[in-house]
Amino acid sequence: MPVFSHSRILSYETCPLRYKYAYVDEIIPEEETAETYLGTRVHEALEKLYRDLEYGKPMSKKELLSFFNREWERNLTDAIVIVGEEFSQEDYRKMGEQYLKDYYKRYKPFREGKVVDLEITDYLTLDKVGQYSYFIRIDRLMDAGDGLYEIHDYKTNTELPAQKSLDEDRQLAMYSIWVRQEFEDCRDVRLVWHFLAFDKEMDSYRTEEQLEHLRQDVLANIKAIDAAKKFPANASRLCVWCLYKRICPVGNQIEGA
Repeated sequence: MPVFSHSRILSYETCPLRYKYAYVDEIIPEEETAETYLGTRVHEALEKLYRDLEYGKPMSKKELLSFFNREWERNLTDAIVIVGEEFSQEDYRKMGEQYLKDYYKRYKPFREGKVVDLEITDYLTLDKVGQYSYFIRIDRLMDAGDGLYEIHDYKTNTELPAQKSLDEDRQLAMYSIWVRQEFEDCRDVRLVWHFLAFDKEMDSYRTEEQLEHLRQDVLANIKAIDAAKKFPANASRLCVWCLYKRICPVGNQIEGA
């Protein structure tokens, strides 16, 4: 059986046809959006920041920005798609720099807890027989002491969600189920989002009862997706960012796509 993830389920919920292109037909896009490229480079820089700290080597702000810019230039290609004509690759690079400057200023010296691990990847079994698994990817896991763990996630999107949206968020909540299973001393998990474009930290908590309901809902969704036979296109404003729009019978007709 295929391994599902937050992005895989979200892909189907957003547009079943996009899901088919990506996960059934396994068509790999040759392009990458500027938003994705920006997010990847910023995540790499923050991972480097905390990884060096583990080895007793704190980075200066200058070193952090130098690493970011070096990786930006090293990975830059013509296959990066920019939707808005008023923006350039340089605009996105400057955005990334500002995100890192603000983060560095806010959290220096980065000792707000004990880092358990960075960029954790694993699988969470969702059912008793082990037929369905959920992919886990945690940007940074912290031990805050007294049985409290924190899942930290970096967001580079330019829209700030309402607290209600975070309290209903699936991604980090599912990751917290894994944390509770992996660490015997865990009594609670704080879900932490860093919205870098706003220099803002937001958080949320879940009860064990809420997590069990979530696990059941996710399992039901996965079974329904796995059994799907039809994959209709769902036209929306998101079509302009879709990397499959050129082969989609609907997306390539959307204005701006």
